[in-house]
Amino acid sequence: MDTHATPGKGSVLIVEDSATLRQMITMALEVRGYCVTSAGDGITALHSLGDRLPDAILLDLNLPDIDGFELCRRMKRDPRSRNIPILVMTGLDQPGFEIMAIEAGADDFIAKPVDPLVLDARIEMVVRRTRRERFVNALTGLPGNALTEERLAFLLERKRPFAALFIDIDDFRPFNRRYGYGRGDLMLRHVAELILESINFARCDDAFLGHMGADDFVVTCEPETAEHVANVLTDVFDTSVMDFYEDEDREAGYFTHTDRSGEVTKHGPLTLSVAVVPVVENFPSSVITLTDTGAELLHYARSQPGSAVVVERRTDPNRR
Repeated sequence: MDTHATPGKGSVLIVEDSATLRQMITMALEVRGYCVTSAGDGITALHSLGDRLPDAILLDLNLPDIDGFELCRRMKRDPRSRNIPILVMTGLDQPGFEIMAIEAGADDFIAKPVDPLVLDARIEMVVRRTRRERFVNALTGLPGNALTEERLAFLLERKRPFAALFIDIDDFRPFNRRYGYGRGDLMLRHVAELILESINFARCDDAFLGHMGADDFVVTCEPETAEHVANVLTDVFDTSVMDFYEDEDREAGYFTHTDRSGEVTKHGPLTLSVAVVPVVENFPSSVITLTDTGAELLHYARSQPGSAVVVERRTDPNRR
């Protein structure tokens, strides 16, 4: 395995059995500012991923030890490398190979002979796309933690009035255990759609919706419309939630779950807890302070029967 450590745009792993072609591509990429690692076979490539993860992988399909499609599948199955974009490099004039590569997990293609300018552009494209997707929740397509925290920080720094809504699905884990994660994912998408509909119904301008992961969502909007958004959301959620239950559970109004110790618990329809934190005069000192306030209010909201909306009425947002 050949390793070069030139800092620049990012790092690329080249998996190609031809030493001549590896050297040519390595030189072309290094000139353009990439840090390049190369491997002449699939086993060496897999071992190199244990040492350092690249920003992109350039993969030849014709390898001496492992079929290129199988190697691509292995890389995409590995939690360490599954999010690394793979560009398949091939000179095969074979119908259907692109479909096979896509099914194996390939993100893009580059034809042999390799044009350095085209290769540079394609690597930049897939790396940029992958980095952007890391900031987006894969399930709902909404901004994830990083972008949501960035939005909250921006609003705090701007020091103009706004409100933050912290939204949580109560007892979501038992629902997942009863119906499986597939239906749980459908529920999360449903909630995301309901939040967007509630924002539109309340005619919020410049509203933001982020998905912090699991069943936690955050909305920012004008303080005048925040409580209205929350009340519309809980109403439409309560009206629609039982559509996701089986007939027997819908008729009973609950389902039961038996844990490992044999204890049976009863779970009624899912509910929403919404914490509304207006930030109008006194601005929290940090995003952490703001989210801590939201977490405190959510804790109280969960103690209320049914879906609940709790609004921060205290004048000092730094108070805990």
